[in-house]
Amino acid sequence: MKTLRHLFTHYGSLGGVQSIIKAHLEQEDAKQIPSSLVAFFDKPNSLPLESCERVQGLGWSGSTTVAQARRSLAQAETGRRHHTAIFHDLWGLGFLADLVSCQRRVGAIHSHWPGLEFQLKQVGHLLDGVFCDSQALADLATEIVPTLREGRAIHLPVPINTCPPDLRGRRDSLAHRAIRLGFVGRVDFDQKRVERFLPLLKTLDQEGVPYTMEFLGSGNAEPMLKKQFKDSKDVVFHGRQSGQAYWRILGQWDCVLYTSDFEGSPLAMQEAMNAGCLPIFPKIGSGGDLVVQQVFPEGLYPPEDWAKIAGCLQQLRRVPDTKVASLREAAVRQSQSYAKEAYHQKFSQFWDTVATKTSVAQNFDFKPNLIRHIPFGILRRCSRRHLLTHYGRNP
Repeated sequence: MKTLRHLFTHYGSLGGVQSIIKAHLEQEDAKQIPSSLVAFFDKPNSLPLESCERVQGLGWSGSTTVAQARRSLAQAETGRRHHTAIFHDLWGLGFLADLVSCQRRVGAIHSHWPGLEFQLKQVGHLLDGVFCDSQALADLATEIVPTLREGRAIHLPVPINTCPPDLRGRRDSLAHRAIRLGFVGRVDFDQKRVERFLPLLKTLDQEGVPYTMEFLGSGNAEPMLKKQFKDSKDVVFHGRQSGQAYWRILGQWDCVLYTSDFEGSPLAMQEAMNAGCLPIFPKIGSGGDLVVQQVFPEGLYPPEDWAKIAGCLQQLRRVPDTKVASLREAAVRQSQSYAKEAYHQKFSQFWDTVATKTSVAQNFDFKPNLIRHIPFGILRRCSRRHLLTHYGRNP
């Protein structure tokens, strides 16, 4: 029987990548496919109770070195052999690949992070296949790694939960009320760059755009934002929500807004669209760009062009209600193609293809050097100067 081993930095925080892995584990359990996850930086006692049997936290931290990480994973992998190992976001592939015994080695690329092209050049030869959040990423992978052609690199739309129809709230006309804006996802500085909401909302105030702004999720930038907006009645923080509470909030927003540096095809944005929200998204060359172009092209804006967003919102308030309703319906229809059932079917086909074809992944021989003794926390700070690029993404 084919078995799966997922590897990634975290699971308990349930960001977009973690939600994808959760969907995998649930589906594989339902199909009685033996699968498991190693979450490098999660502590064993911090994981959700329902996942403890299939998710193994290794408890790494910023003080863990590459050498210590290798010893930790080697111990966790003792006596294990898998059919397929999946390195999500390619994390650790460049210094851990030889420790995971498997017949096929697969990568998952969930966003277009800085340095991805160089990383693919360095570790792409270690892969039998790769699935990506957008077709642009799949094309990039095959361009840089020729062995990943002929069906070994595919676009696999992120698997989303869909909004119960009765929770897609009825929106009143935008002409005579404040437009309801929202951000859903990790409220973080890195990648999401949510600190940019400070100049964005300042511009909306200056341009006279009536709005409310809501944050749904949590992260390392949340305390700063709460402090900056503590006197504002127009900014609301919901924290992390789930189930009906989550959908009820999304179902009331008019637009979902992002200020990210890089993305794939954001899972949270797709779920907001499924609840009837119109996307406003930066032109950053990601799968998200393509999604917004198909549904609401006016919502694409040059990065940090806050005046463009203000103009878009003012124009949207002048659009006839029937047109706005039609745009919302288009957003819902487009996001339906990302429903979990379609994702799992396409992944199954991809896995069969990789398993059937001859392995092209080259053997990995870890070459010890001085970097293996430096803690991840220091390497992460150095990575922006490309000192860790050949080791994979920083934690």
